[in-house]
Amino acid sequence: MSRTRVLVLWLVVGLTVGRPGPEASAGEIADDLSAVARTGPGGRGSVAARKATDRLSRNGLELLPRLLEAMDTDNIVAANWYRTVYERITRRELARDPVPDFPVSLLKTYVANPKRQGRVRRLVLDLVERLEPGTTDSLIPSLLSDPEFRDDAVAAALVRGDRARKAGRTREASGEYRKAFQAARNSGQIGTAADRLKAVGQEVSVVTHMGFVTNWFLLGPFDAPGTTGFELVLPPEKQVKTTVNLAATYAGKGGGRIKWTRHQSGDRFGQSNLNAAIAAVKEAVGYAYTEVISPRKQSVQIRCGADDNITIWLNGKRVLRRLQWLNGTRLDRFRAAVTLKKGRNRMLVKVCQGPQHKNPAVPNNWSLQLRFCDAAGGSVGVTSGLPEVARKNAAVSRESSR
Repeated sequence: MSRTRVLVLWLVVGLTVGRPGPEASAGEIADDLSAVARTGPGGRGSVAARKATDRLSRNGLELLPRLLEAMDTDNIVAANWYRTVYERITRRELARDPVPDFPVSLLKTYVANPKRQGRVRRLVLDLVERLEPGTTDSLIPSLLSDPEFRDDAVAAALVRGDRARKAGRTREASGEYRKAFQAARNSGQIGTAADRLKAVGQEVSVVTHMGFVTNWFLLGPFDAPGTTGFELVLPPEKQVKTTVNLAATYAGKGGGRIKWTRHQSGDRFGQSNLNAAIAAVKEAVGYAYTEVISPRKQSVQIRCGADDNITIWLNGKRVLRRLQWLNGTRLDRFRAAVTLKKGRNRMLVKVCQGPQHKNPAVPNNWSLQLRFCDAAGGSVGVTSGLPEVARKNAAVSRESSR
């Protein structure tokens, strides 16, 4: 083949790449969308998906409604293939002069639907912003309870509050800060909103807002050589199906007597320092007991973290068990779906303390953090229900041991 013919061939290819081809039939489009939907981890279906993606990309804006439906999937591999098609089509159409009419109303409806996949909604919002600048600023403030855009809406409310406060409009600032605090589920934003409210003379409780349990009876330390504590079945566990005896005393680590003592965490995010509240020890087991009042029967989440590991019983049933040594307490690290009864609910928590880290400079941070919340991380109205009789029994136990 001559150099001239090769050059002409490359020019033809260059002019046609990226241009839409002949309009595909509805059946062909459905087949290609299905081919992409069958992809999965490990390269499953990737050969067919690549061919289908190339064919789908030749379509124009008329494909967007069906493509967006397909993109609303939990299959991340398929979603990435669909996104390739979406970006090829929208990039090509945006480069036209003049830009054709995009289905903006459809796109806005998609963005506003909280049941759609968040990553796709955010992608579509970016497109709408290009088509109609200012859409994001006008839409975001209304999405304070939206699962995808909540953090953006809270951040916007904080900014509005800061502007009002700087201009001396304290009442307006207070309203924006309170709006942000009530909607926030991100711990950083919750703390920021609480600080802003305090700066304008309003105190709010982060503990109540996030549903942390801060009122406990604590028992320990029990001796647990090495990492044996997790499997040890100690007296409180044997009582969990009936009534935990808060007046009892036991032989503890080092031979002394241990008893249940009242504890209330003063930490802003509800964390209890067990080194300070029980004892600064290693290779030990401690227990925390509480009772909480639920305003109704409800399905909730227990979210917790512990150093080192944690086991939880709720109303006599074990609902969570995590064996992880030297893991550190982190907000919401572990989660369990549970059902609270209306009224009083009893909870026992076991937290083990392991051996010293191989690096002596690493501290053993024996600790516990636990809260009840809904699926979005909001409070479910649970309050402390530690009975007065428990306090009296504990007081009697302390008196008799003197």
